[in-house]
This record gives sequence, structure tokens and C-alpha cells, in this order.
Amino acid sequence: MQASGPVSGEVRPIRIDIPHKGLVVLAGPAGSGKSTFAARHFAPEEIIAADAGGSEDGAAMAGEAVQRLEERLARGRLAVADANALAQAVRRQLLALARRHELPATLIVLAASVETCLERNAGRPRPLPSRVIRRQARQLARLLEHLDDEPFDHIYVLREPVLRSGEYAVRRVPLPVERPETGPFDIIGDVHGCFLELVTLLERLGYRWRGDGMAHPAGRQAVFLGDLTDRGPYNVSTLLLVTAMVRAGTALYVPGNHCRKLYRWFVGHRVQLQHGLQRTVRELEALPAAERRAVALQFCRLFEEAPPYMILDEGRLVVAHAGIKEDMIGRMSRRITSFCLYGDTTGQRTPEGFPVRRDWARHYRGPALVVYGHTPVAEAVLRWNTINIDQGCVFGGRLTAFRYPEGEVVQVPALAAYDPRPAIGPGPSDAPRAGRADTAVQAAPEAAAEAPPPPRAAAPAAVPTGEANPAPCPAPLGQG
Repeated sequence: MQASGPVSGEVRPIRIDIPHKGLVVLAGPAGSGKSTFAARHFAPEEIIAADAGGSEDGAAMAGEAVQRLEERLARGRLAVADANALAQAVRRQLLALARRHELPATLIVLAASVETCLERNAGRPRPLPSRVIRRQARQLARLLEHLDDEPFDHIYVLREPVLRSGEYAVRRVPLPVERPETGPFDIIGDVHGCFLELVTLLERLGYRWRGDGMAHPAGRQAVFLGDLTDRGPYNVSTLLLVTAMVRAGTALYVPGNHCRKLYRWFVGHRVQLQHGLQRTVRELEALPAAERRAVALQFCRLFEEAPPYMILDEGRLVVAHAGIKEDMIGRMSRRITSFCLYGDTTGQRTPEGFPVRRDWARHYRGPALVVYGHTPVAEAVLRWNTINIDQGCVFGGRLTAFRYPEGEVVQVPALAAYDPRPAIGPGPSDAPRAGRADTAVQAAPEAAAEAPPPPRAAAPAAVPTGEANPAPCPAPLGQG
């Protein structure tokens, strides 16, 4: 939430960022300037007088207004509800529209004084009774008192000094998932703590050490598809490398389900230490307390700032840990976030206790190429404009990079089967291997010998957190 108008009376400029698609709700008493604000900052077709035809105090919404809001949101457009929206039921009704269409909802409260509202109302051709204005002012006070309880995605409050001075700016912004980067990219599948293989793969792709991270001399960016840790031997080193690269702008990152579980452990939730998380936790607990806190801070910031998926190259490329359906692209919701983390789960489990997932890619027909991982398969095959690049390195398979826009598949073999569970399936065969993934380039088995030697037992102290390491390759932190 952003607010304005400190107690001292000083006016602070406020910047209002409006997602270019979604719902904006203007809330305030009659006479607070909602319609003027709307006309100044939004196109006429974007504005819907949401309480037109409703009750005199705006406690009800007109059915026609709801329908117009619904139509714009269904088309993925911006819809601005010009309503006093001071009744909680109205705000909930409006918010439900945005949630149904999986788009962000922004609440802008015009907190004009009751005196200002009464003065403006008196100059109207058809003024409301003053008792209505005063009742709305009391509703406004209750809203401001409980603003932290409002479930809108973004909330802005424009108080009387700011409304009078005009010390605010409104700008349209993309959704968090809509990124400006256009590539070229090297998209890397599930790492799961396979740090040595990751370094070998990045070096094969042309990346070189720069401080704590790695960078490509030609400006390419790595894109990590999540599940950085668990099951493999060097989870902390993997975290530090990826966070350093993202911080330096040489990499992008979307989270995986293992990332979410590690984050929950870091912030104190009770989680079960299984499916490889216990190995990551052992590494972390072996670190000095100060270093462990530094790792936690870096990773939590990385996770919290990461969108559930990314739209890249002006919509031509989409990356998500477990994939994404065509009608989800360009929208955001808890359901979509869950899909990106876990895939299209059925709620059932295999005899081994693992989730049963539907093959969402079989039905994908979108124009954007979707690159994902999560479910290990033997081969990276382009099918229906999607490609799964999790080849189960931690299970003894290969660590895969997909080069975009070239369409090359570059792989290095695992140095060992760190988790011997036979989890690498043959993958689907309903679509022929075709298109850009035909130009696959696999690292020769002997390339594994180019990886740095395994660390000594004292390796945890080899890489001080937050300091540049002059060695060509930092020794991995911790022992699995």
C-alpha cells in the first residue's frame, strides 16, 4: 500500500502504478473527485460508472455496470470502476470480478475532507442530501482505519493535501510476469544442487566467472527454471551462484516447488524435511550462523521478487517451472501460480507417493514457445511449441540448457546419480521432434572431466558470503 499526507501536513509526491490490464476501483465519497480523476488519467472506454443506477449512497452496483466491467476483464483489458465503493460488500463484489478473470485489482482511495465533498456536492445540478455525504465520510474513515485488511493487490490513498496540490503521478506498468528482456537466453532446467554440472554447463555455453557469479561476454542471459536445491550435493553453492547472477543482471529466475518449500523453511513454517530438502538443510546448518543468515537473506529476497512465470521477447517466449496453459499467459492468480509450481496435478498419487499430473502440453496450441521443467524426462523434445528441459541430472541424467532463439539443446551428463530414485520417464511421444529443437548439441561424456574437482571436507569456509572469490571456480559450500 502507498499513502500520502503525513501527520505534519507535508505533501509527499506519490507515484501510482497501474497495471495495463486488470481492475481499478476508485473509492471515495460523492464530491471527492473520482470522476475528475478518472477522466484525467483513463480513456473513456476504460471508465465504467459502477454505481450508476444503484442506491443513493452507492451501496449497490448496477447490473449493466457489472456486465461492462466483466466484458473488459474477460478480454484482458483495463477496467476502471468509478464508484464510491465505501461499502465493503461493493468492494468485495468488484474484487471478485478481478479474481474471476485472474487479473490484478488496484484500489485508489480519494480521501477528500467532508467539507470539500459537501461544498462540491452543493454545486451539483442534482445534489445528494448532506446526510448521505456525511454517512459516506464515516464509511471512508472506517475504510482508512482497516485498510490493511483490504485484499486488493495494490492500494493507494490520496489525501486532501495531495488532491489539492496534484502532487501525484499515474503511470501504466506491465504485469510482473511481463519482462522487457528479449534475449538471447540460455534457459537451464532443474539444477537440484548439481553445482559442478551447472558450472560445467555454463562454461560450455561461454559464461565466465565474474566476481561471485558468471557472465557471458556477449551479453547472453541465463534463465533458471527453479528447483535450484534439494537431492544434489552442493545446494548452498548453487543458491549463491544463481542469486549472484540474478543480482548482477546476468540471469533471470522463476521459482519451482522446491524453492517454495525451502523459502517456507527459511521463514519459519513447519515443513517436512523430505524429498531432498533434508540435504539442503544439513548443508545450511553446517554453516556458521552469520553465513547461514546471509544465505537465507539472499535467497528469500530472490524468491520474493520472482514472478511465477515470465513472458519474454515481446511475448514470443514463456518460461515457467512446471509449464503453463495458453489461457493463463498474461494473467496472474493463485491458481496460475500453483500451476506454474506444481503442474496440472490431479490430486491423486502414484504407488510411490508422487503426484499424478496431466499432460497439459499435449493440448497447448499457443503462439509463444513455452520452456519448462519439473518432471524429468529422458529427452528434451519440442512438442506443440513446448519443450521440457528437465532431464533429471540429479538422478544420473543430464543438465540441460535450451538456447533461445537458436533452439539448440546443450547438455552435460551428471557426475553421479545423487538420488538413485528411477524417476526419469521416457517422455511423451505424441508429437514428432521438429523445429528449433532439432539442432540439439549434447556435451560429450568426457566433458564431465572438465568440471572442478570435488571439494575437500573443509569446503564450507571456502566461499565467504558476499565476497568476490578470486579463484576461477568457487569450491562448493557444504557437504550433502
